[in-house]
Amino acid sequence: MARKFVISPTKLRTYLLCPAKYRLEYIDKLGRFYHRARAGYAFGHSLHRALDAFHNAGGTETVTAEDLTASLETVWVAKGYTDTEQETAFREEGVRILQEYHAASVAARSAAAEPEAPPPPTTLWTEKTLRMDLSPEIALSGRIDRVDEHADGSLEIVDYKSGRDTVNNEEVKDSLALSIYQILVKQKMPDRRVFATLVALRTGARASAELDETERAEIAAACHDTGEEIRNRDWESVLPVVNDHCPYCDFLPHCSRFWRKQAREQGVPPPDIAR
Repeated sequence: MARKFVISPTKLRTYLLCPAKYRLEYIDKLGRFYHRARAGYAFGHSLHRALDAFHNAGGTETVTAEDLTASLETVWVAKGYTDTEQETAFREEGVRILQEYHAASVAARSAAAEPEAPPPPTTLWTEKTLRMDLSPEIALSGRIDRVDEHADGSLEIVDYKSGRDTVNNEEVKDSLALSIYQILVKQKMPDRRVFATLVALRTGARASAELDETERAEIAAACHDTGEEIRNRDWESVLPVVNDHCPYCDFLPHCSRFWRKQAREQGVPPPDIAR
């Protein structure tokens, strides 16, 4: 039996942003030559790993604030920082974030202990990969930061944002990744209410939204259609095209060489794209 073509939020987002980038990443597999370590990515990954361990160990019931902040050193990703000073500043910010995250978790647990208050949610999964078939040829997959189970049986998908101070309900509603996560969790547990929450780790701000059945079906259908388009595309004809994402793309040096060669052949100036 032929292997299914698996799509994910990252693959879909990459393709919708720039088909040429998708080709370089997933068809030609050139990413290892161009991807650069970045401080923001390393910092976010470090916080994700610390929080994953925190919730897997039982949260505030078993992990002290000191243990949580100390764990950051164990999982710290020391890549992408411009110098020791920048890395130290990020590490100190990470400690602050984890201290405040722990304090907020303690406060939430204390509030839940009040008379008639619902018990706090329990962590059902962390860093969980779910997958479902969209058709005989295409599967949809996604890796979820955390899923909490509430006392009423509802399931809350929690997604961390390490570089954000604010979040709002509309961006949760419009997030392709969070929409896909809701589809995947609902498919696994169809009798449960499922909703998604963004958490801005720097401030603790939270925002939530929930897709209804029609919205989930429409997004799943759109994912399938885009997956079919990717699967059947003539990738040899997909060439670099300038777009707004170019200044931030790791593949810019590759595309710039293509544009310079194209410009020489056509006798025109190449596009000037500054990072």
